[in-house]
Amino acid sequence: MSDSVFLKVTSAFLVAGEIAKVGEIVEVSHGEAKDLLQRGKAVLATADDAPAVEAAEETPAPADSDPVDPVAQVDAAETADKPAATPKKRK
Repeated sequence: MSDSVFLKVTSAFLVAGEIAKVGEIVEVSHGEAKDLLQRGKAVLATADDAPAVEAAEETPAPADSDPVDPVAQVDAAETADKPAATPKKRK
């Protein structure tokens, strides 16, 4: 089972400190979804409810940008966050 659920808001409520307005699609945990559905604050979102998400995914990248390897970006970020190794002292 998935850890998160997409819901369509039918009555405004707070999600992560921000107001979710009627008609918006929000992602919440399974427990939060169960509570919101029982209280009538939201309904399960369907594929028809999220046309804006599809349009954002179909937007092509600018032609002048270089292709980037996401794995290399993650590796570089992890390497930059690690402190330099220090030699261990022996007694």
